[in-house]
Amino acid sequence: MRLATTALFALLAGCAGTSLTSTWDNPDYRGGPVKKLAVFAMVKDDGLRRFAEDQMVRKIPAGTRATAGHLLFDTPGEDKDKVRAALIEAGYDGVLVARLVSVDRSQTHVPPHAHFIQTGPYAVATPYYGNFVGYYGQGFAVVHTTPGRTVENTTVVVETVLYTLPDDKPVWTATTRSLDPRSRPEMIEAISHIVETELLKKGLVGGAAK
Repeated sequence: MRLATTALFALLAGCAGTSLTSTWDNPDYRGGPVKKLAVFAMVKDDGLRRFAEDQMVRKIPAGTRATAGHLLFDTPGEDKDKVRAALIEAGYDGVLVARLVSVDRSQTHVPPHAHFIQTGPYAVATPYYGNFVGYYGQGFAVVHTTPGRTVENTTVVVETVLYTLPDDKPVWTATTRSLDPRSRPEMIEAISHIVETELLKKGLVGGAAK
């Protein structure tokens, strides 16, 4: 019982983190790496938005010139047609947009369990039910009971899309899932790393040809 519970906690701990759950790229796209990229994080919290955009810009490799959206527009909710027109006029050929899809909170119940510590002359190395002496000795064992507990789980899903300009077409998307993120900056760092890795692998940023 003790080993099973320990394994359960190890499993719960091992699930924490950020992972890529799905990705798509346009098979008809032949444009090669984006050269001038605007990066937007669609988050209401202005401080978090700026941090996320800056972090994603820092991850974009050399060969693609990336600029955070907050350096281009004071208000993220400006008219979308004006934003698009301004980006095209400024020579941007790509827009990377990250959007919070969902934040789900759930609970996992871990039931109580008991384990035994053998003491005295009945303590044996074999499992307690393996022979008469071991099983008989359980009557003299010290019983420790761990009460049940409820574990709170938080799952954050973020979608990131790359559009090309001036045609305004999606060429790549990715969805990430963060389970029980310890902090928002740490989660953003992990998402930015995943996005940069996938974009580079697809030849959509940097100096490599697609």
